[in-house]
Amino acid sequence: MPAAKDILLVFGRGANGRRRCLRALGGFWGGRQPLVRGWLGGSVLTLLASGFAVAQKPLSLHDAIEQALQSPAARVAEEQVNVSRGVLRQAGLGPNPQLYLQSEDIHPWDSNFSFPNGTEDYGYVGQMFELGGKRGRRVAVADANLHRAESERLVRLAVISGRVAGAYWSAAVASRVRDLLREDLAAMDRMVVYHRERVDAGAMRGVDLLRMEIERDRVDMALLTAMREAELTRIELYRQIGRPVPAGGQLMLADSITSTEAPAAATVEEVLAQRADLVSAREAVVAARADVALQKANGVPDLDLLAGYKRNSGTDTLYTSLNMPLPFRNRNQGGVLQAQANLRGAEAALMQVELSARAEIQAAQEDFGREQEIVQKVLPTMQERAAENLKILEEAYRTGGIDLLRYLDAERTQIDVQVTALRTLAEFHQSALRLQLAQGQRP
Repeated sequence: MPAAKDILLVFGRGANGRRRCLRALGGFWGGRQPLVRGWLGGSVLTLLASGFAVAQKPLSLHDAIEQALQSPAARVAEEQVNVSRGVLRQAGLGPNPQLYLQSEDIHPWDSNFSFPNGTEDYGYVGQMFELGGKRGRRVAVADANLHRAESERLVRLAVISGRVAGAYWSAAVASRVRDLLREDLAAMDRMVVYHRERVDAGAMRGVDLLRMEIERDRVDMALLTAMREAELTRIELYRQIGRPVPAGGQLMLADSITSTEAPAAATVEEVLAQRADLVSAREAVVAARADVALQKANGVPDLDLLAGYKRNSGTDTLYTSLNMPLPFRNRNQGGVLQAQANLRGAEAALMQVELSARAEIQAAQEDFGREQEIVQKVLPTMQERAAENLKILEEAYRTGGIDLLRYLDAERTQIDVQVTALRTLAEFHQSALRLQLAQGQRP
């Protein structure tokens, strides 16, 4: 039974391929051969449908990042924010009241004992009142930590996006190098056939054919290495996306490696205001400052008030009580010192993050500028010269003007230039990615 890929190879993909296949099958369905009709209806159409179904949709960088933002790694970051939301809700809750039920002077072994008249019974409610604004300060700390968690989530998502984009462009250049070497190998095969025909006709030496076959084998080895690299980068891309790697199949990418679009420009001050790591560092300072106020409030003693009913030997009375620790020794001095040290550390960390961000932005801008100049000015000239050199030497070789070694050297130079161009474009995209991340932009 033919495979789906064989049917697609014969008739082609897409709507035109389906129409050609159906026209070809029409002659069989019109005949009087039920076995053929049954086999075609039950087998070929099934294979055809499965073949069209496996036609892979090209993956764009935007789609790859969107899929990664739904991955388990992204959900971990989201759940960290939910943890902070729970802490914030708990921080705003006050202490619960307490119910006390108590009986004293119970002696049932006494024959004259009467529980209603011989015991002291208590039923009262206690409530602790937080003083010093503790609850409001707890809420302020939790709210600042929530904003910090949200900023850290954005940092994690930016890291995920950056890794996906880096893996995407690595896979793009690896697949293009593989395709390029396939084309070069096909061209080398044609040259080998040409040389073999000339050797058979006695118009060329056998050693020239041997040299051409050696060069063909060299390109074949380079192709095998490129195929392995393309497969490894495909696996790495799906790993960064957070999806299982499809079995078999060739990775189809929608974004072209040859595009040279520059990231959106932004001033340093705009970047410093919107970068998620700087926002997170600022929220850490806010949280540390709020914690200092909370620790000072924790040094204020809380008030416990109790009120209720008391029955004393048959007499009904009311009961009240007030409890409050006397802050003679412990006023949470250590907690305040610890919070103040954390605040100074958070302020120093913010200064360091800002300094690092400024240096990172400057380095990314200079790196992108150099790569952009190479791609726009140096690379096109180098490609044109290599192509023109190969064209001239190929024509000269066919007319006997130069020997085989010079032609092979020009062919090798052309391949090296093409591969170098692809890797240079990949480095350009990586530098653009670094600039986007430095500017706090999502790829």
